[in-house]
Amino acid sequence: MSIHLYVRRYWQRGSVFGAIFCILFSVNLSAETSVQPNVYAIQAQDRIVFFGDSITAHGARPGGYVDLVAKAVEQAYAEQGIEVIGAGVGGNKVPDLQKRMDRDVLSQKPNLVFIYIGINDVWHWSKPHPVTKAKRAGTTAEAYESGLREIVSKLQAEKITVVLCTPTVIAEQLHPESEDFQRLEQYAAIVRQIAANTDSVLLDLRQLFVDYLSENNPKNCPRGILTMDGVHMNGAGNALIAEAVCRMLGVTAIAESLASNLSAPTKGMDLYLMIGQSNMAGRAKVLDTQRRPIKNCFLFNDRGDWEPATNPLNRFSTVRKDIGMQQLGLGYSFAMKLNEMNPEQTIGLVVNALGGSKIESWQKGQRLYQEALARMEAAQAYGELKAVLWHQGESNFDDAAYLGKLSQLITDLRADLQMPQLPFIVGQITGDYPVNTQLDALPEHVSHTACVSSKDLATQDKWHFNSVSQIQLGERYADAVLSIQQR
Repeated sequence: MSIHLYVRRYWQRGSVFGAIFCILFSVNLSAETSVQPNVYAIQAQDRIVFFGDSITAHGARPGGYVDLVAKAVEQAYAEQGIEVIGAGVGGNKVPDLQKRMDRDVLSQKPNLVFIYIGINDVWHWSKPHPVTKAKRAGTTAEAYESGLREIVSKLQAEKITVVLCTPTVIAEQLHPESEDFQRLEQYAAIVRQIAANTDSVLLDLRQLFVDYLSENNPKNCPRGILTMDGVHMNGAGNALIAEAVCRMLGVTAIAESLASNLSAPTKGMDLYLMIGQSNMAGRAKVLDTQRRPIKNCFLFNDRGDWEPATNPLNRFSTVRKDIGMQQLGLGYSFAMKLNEMNPEQTIGLVVNALGGSKIESWQKGQRLYQEALARMEAAQAYGELKAVLWHQGESNFDDAAYLGKLSQLITDLRADLQMPQLPFIVGQITGDYPVNTQLDALPEHVSHTACVSSKDLATQDKWHFNSVSQIQLGERYADAVLSIQQR
């Protein structure tokens, strides 16, 4: 019988995210961290609850820290009836946890509860309501301490093991003089004291994050190292928390795997430049299952560094439109297919597309060309460029001179990159437009090129492929690349 494992999610309508600026680094916990290993021995039929605010609610999504822990437990303790329950609600503070503890935690009859709360208790003193912009009140230090003690007392009265997590960060700059920083330090100290007084287990996430950011945020960025918006975790932040939890649960091998999977190599990647307009940028809906990092694949970010590749892949484009428009493109399934064919080879994607752009904007000397070239040249320090993937033509659907313009673009890129035989893969747009005939004719006129057919692909509007067709299109691009590489 398979493991009985699920993640229960509590959502709050209207929760607000900042723009996603995910910049991930390798995540490795050393023996010198405050994470205590093997503090809880998991038993068959155990129930583990993660109790908190929107960080925990988001953590229950695919790729979130609760989800990662659930998968680790499933792998390590298959067929033992263990349940991992995410009980996070956006906007919650300690008084909110007190009100819903019976319903959302005690009713689950857990054996182990992680309490990760405190960001809103501090943040609401300085952050107005996201919609009304009205001033809000946080939680006083006295109410925070007394409420947290009450929660711990009620859990321990039921013989439940309690893990208290210190609140992490509000913005990733480490400014000790700021009000939020000082309050977080005060509230983290309260958590540490309660853990010591009540014989609870302490998971000092605050110290873990401060130590990590001290080493990995040299530019003092407000977000993007461990968080999307200064508060809510990105892939690296989720991995860092999940790794710490896994170590506490004795799932050490899986914790190490979590860290190593997020560590980008410094050399030896197969690199792919992906340029064009909106179907390359991605306009199809991203499903939850498509938000996890692509195995052994990394994305060149806006810091000139690499992070695990997650959708939307065009988010670091230096020429893109609004971040909210960037969705599922062909790059996701392209990389997945390459990984399936050669799982040992690390892939690096440089994605720099712009929706609505015409091929004239991609000619040498134009901004789009120069930006793509500059990013690709910077990325080449980490590996070898294997191919350029081009998907464009909707804005030139009836251009009789398209083939000549495309041929010149290929010639210029090959010359500037000093790769005269650089493979160049193009793809047809939807419909029966003249540009598709010219795209299809490219291999007859320019060597080391291939054209991917759009036959039988469906769209969600006049021009944009839907999610299913984007997956098919990306796989076709992968097949074309592999075919050229095998010649």
